[in-house]
Amino acid sequence: MTLLAQSATGNHPVPPWVIVTITVLLAVAAYVLSCWWMPFKPCWCCEGVGRHFRKDGKALRLCWWCKGSGRRLRLGRRAYNMIAARRRRAES
Repeated sequence: MTLLAQSATGNHPVPPWVIVTITVLLAVAAYVLSCWWMPFKPCWCCEGVGRHFRKDGKALRLCWWCKGSGRRLRLGRRAYNMIAARRRRAES
């Protein structure tokens, strides 16, 4: 009679927590790459236009949130910039 190791005797399914962990890590990596590739997103208030309009279509004023640019830094990029600034201050 041959004795086999416990791990060699059957098909062991992957635990669910491993699948969830890998999925979360892949999602975080994708978000970090997207923040690096596209650091800006359209402004939520003016929808990327940079101005607010009256009902007749004329520009009323510049957007207060994006200062008229129509773009805002994404949350992940803002966090990265804050961490990088702290690191630069600590080094000098």
